[in-house]
Amino acid sequence: MNPERTSWPAVFMAVGAGIAAAFQVGKAPIALPFIRAEMGLDLSHAAWILSIFALMGAAVGAGMGTMVTRLGSRRLLPVGLLILAAGSLAGGLVPGFTGLLASRVVEGIGYMLVVISAPMQITLQTTATQRQMAFGLWGAFMPFGMAISMTAAPALPLLGWRGLWLGMAALLVLYALLVHFRMPRPPRPPRPLNSHVLADVIDTLRAPGPLLLAAAFVPYSAAYAALTGFLPTLLIERMGVTPGTAGLMAALVAGVNIIGNLASGPALRLGLPRRKVMAAAFAVMMIGCFGIFQSWTPPAVAYGLCLMVTGCAGLLPGCILGSASIYAPRLPLVPVTLGLFMQGSNWGQLLGPVVVGAAVSSQGWPAASFVLGAATMSGIALALALRRAGKEP
Repeated sequence: MNPERTSWPAVFMAVGAGIAAAFQVGKAPIALPFIRAEMGLDLSHAAWILSIFALMGAAVGAGMGTMVTRLGSRRLLPVGLLILAAGSLAGGLVPGFTGLLASRVVEGIGYMLVVISAPMQITLQTTATQRQMAFGLWGAFMPFGMAISMTAAPALPLLGWRGLWLGMAALLVLYALLVHFRMPRPPRPPRPLNSHVLADVIDTLRAPGPLLLAAAFVPYSAAYAALTGFLPTLLIERMGVTPGTAGLMAALVAGVNIIGNLASGPALRLGLPRRKVMAAAFAVMMIGCFGIFQSWTPPAVAYGLCLMVTGCAGLLPGCILGSASIYAPRLPLVPVTLGLFMQGSNWGQLLGPVVVGAAVSSQGWPAASFVLGAATMSGIALALALRRAGKEP
């Protein structure tokens, strides 16, 4: 069911919800040096602050999509924002490492509700001809949100990382109220009769394409999460910059990802095959990741490679998320398909920082090159295998 015209206010409000959710991803990397200093954590333990955020999404992403199908994305979008706020509030108040990790799990639940509900709203509020453009905007929510939150780094010595957590909680509550009262209501999607949660998931998994696209999200998000998550620490250790400067430099690296996101729509409208655009993006990531962490790479060159990798990598979320309405078995299962995609993304966010953190702690920074290089190489193979789905040329 397509609307007669695209509701751009609804699209921008949905993207704004994603940006507010992405703030909670971006706040962790800049706070990591301060949290490590307060709690006495090594890098392998601190990596869980980045990764555990994705735990629930990795476990039950597709299942959360079925909940959105039944309860409605318009209803659950502000609920997800409020759950994020509760997690951020708890993280800013509870003492100790264990309490912080538990609060990040709560944040992850809210995050998943937002990143499944918001793109479903975009699907329902756009025409078929303008949907890919809207999803190009949606794909930029993560780098834009991360970049904005990372610019708070210079204020952290004064504000403290707990102050940042509490400020984020207040912001999320305000945006949840805005969405609840002001977001336009979409046309209702058709609902299947005699539908069941397990049947919805099985139908989505059996359809050609969704599982493959979800799998392709894993190496992308693993590389992006590890690179942006550890970049402030890498810059401080290798370039000797202050934490504030490192946060701003990392914000730029996260932000250039927007270029690729916005370019994904025009690239696909020009007729470039989705699988080839994705494979090319993974190839650039692979080449860049092999060079970034090597000891013989000059720091300025390594930073330039970071910009190149994240800029080109931005093509991937736009290509993957924008394909949900194409590869979903039927329109009511778009949230389930999006949930499956985000489940793949969360597996990457969960595994990337933990595996890279353990490798770096054991073998030094060059080990990260081989972990992320291998991951992005697998992404090339997954992207090219999309041709077998037969949905697109």
